[in-house]
Amino acid sequence: MNIESEKSTETVAPRWKYVTKLEKVAAGGGNVTFKFNYYEKTFKGSYSRVKAHLLKLSNGGIQPCGKVGDEYLNEMQKLEDAYEESSHRLKKPKLVFLPSDSPSSPHLGPTLNSLIARTFYSVGLPFHFAKNPYGIEMIKFACNNNLAGYIPPGYNKLRTTLLHIEKLLKSIKDTWKGRGLSIISDGWTDPQKRPLINFMATSEKGPLFIKSIDGTKEYKDKHFIFDLFLKVIGEVGHTHVVQVITNNASVMKVAGSIVEAEYPHIFWSSCVVHTLNLALKNICAPKNSLQNEVAYNECN
Repeated sequence: MNIESEKSTETVAPRWKYVTKLEKVAAGGGNVTFKFNYYEKTFKGSYSRVKAHLLKLSNGGIQPCGKVGDEYLNEMQKLEDAYEESSHRLKKPKLVFLPSDSPSSPHLGPTLNSLIARTFYSVGLPFHFAKNPYGIEMIKFACNNNLAGYIPPGYNKLRTTLLHIEKLLKSIKDTWKGRGLSIISDGWTDPQKRPLINFMATSEKGPLFIKSIDGTKEYKDKHFIFDLFLKVIGEVGHTHVVQVITNNASVMKVAGSIVEAEYPHIFWSSCVVHTLNLALKNICAPKNSLQNEVAYNECN
């Protein structure tokens, strides 16, 4: 089936071209059975799952795609932003009647006060937002400038590129060139029971979160862990990395030794907190309790 031939708004969304639709799921709304063009495994769901997979969104109910490299992720995000904005222009808003703040004039249409009030009422904005200086500045700027053809930023742009996270983190990253950084890896299980592997960079200016990898259905051997470290080191720049820090698991030790062989100036370190946890757990084990009590009394 040719996905691009579909006429619905969802079907012409940019991510569908990477998918082959197999069948419609009965009574499933927009849900279909589909497979990605580079995977044999099939999935069920709507466009939101396709988007979550390809854009590596962690809350989409599907594993992020491991074949989409960082060099393509920004380009795909721009396509999605453009689609979201065009969809927003075509979508008819829910009808909310305008409040009347002055005698109506048919040729003038709704007044600005009425449009602002409808914005508040339609989405339940708290009334104290009317005191927000940034909101007041925004409206004044729009009224005092010719903005013909201007389209407000869409959902994805507001939550991604317009956040200017990189500018906020620049003061931290600028210290990496002169002082170096350490890469720290930590594993944990989220509320959905997914095994996640976190990567952070820490330097004299403080810690910085880099990424989180979903390890579901992955065989976490030394090659898998090393490959993850290699990608993270490449993202921050291998010349800036001083060491990688992990727990004391054997697979982490071996992966760390491979990192040291690949980059002789980078060395692996075990986590001191994890080492102490293991030591205290062993000391407090029931089989050692009597012996430890005697030793404690002697030391006391």
